[in-house]
Amino acid sequence: MANHGDEAPELAALGGALVINMGSVTPESTANYVRAAQAYNTCGRPVLFDPVGAGATKLRRETVKKLMAECYFEVIKGNESELSVLWGEVNAQQKGVDSGTSTLSDLEKAVLTMKLAQRERNVVVLTGQIDYLSDGIRTYAIKNGSEHLGRITGSGCTLGTTIAACLAAQREDKLLATLSGMLMYEIASERASRREDVKGPGTFVPAFIDELANVAALAQKPDDSWLGGAKVEWSDHAWSRLSSV
Repeated sequence: MANHGDEAPELAALGGALVINMGSVTPESTANYVRAAQAYNTCGRPVLFDPVGAGATKLRRETVKKLMAECYFEVIKGNESELSVLWGEVNAQQKGVDSGTSTLSDLEKAVLTMKLAQRERNVVVLTGQIDYLSDGIRTYAIKNGSEHLGRITGSGCTLGTTIAACLAAQREDKLLATLSGMLMYEIASERASRREDVKGPGTFVPAFIDELANVAALAQKPDDSWLGGAKVEWSDHAWSRLSSV
């Protein structure tokens, strides 16, 4: 939770990963985002960018352009509206941090994710009812996750930190590291939703934290029994569509 960019060189040297969450946008925060990301870039440590509300205001659009121009992000995670802004869609408008009504088909979402990953030479995650993940070559649709995740505050931020932890631990394949984090997070949410003590969003949050810890413990054993509920599909249609353009 370090907010001062001058701390970043020392923190990057310790290992781990950095999450740039564009929740607050001020001249000071933007300068700190750039300093921090560049410090982690210099050390070869992973940086995840969450362009929160990228299409909500002109200031946020300009901040996104600056960060994308001056920093390298191993993973970019955003909803449909946010990633459309990063791609350059001028008509992508958000009301706050929510994605709003979807205007893209499932195939178009997969193609957007793949195109952005190819352009940025990284991994891109498009979140939604179905999540899409691509490194520009491999593209997957992930159909896990509890509906309660959309009813609580900070679920997207927590997903970003979970992915970043996996990126720090697995440096050989950032797409698989990202997929691991997504599955741990979303399967844990499903396990929490099935618990008898969960009656709604308020009781879901502590149960979800417990189940995320339980899934992480199983993964460390290693015990892959928790993966039995994974719903991952290879989006080969996205590659066919992109190749024909």
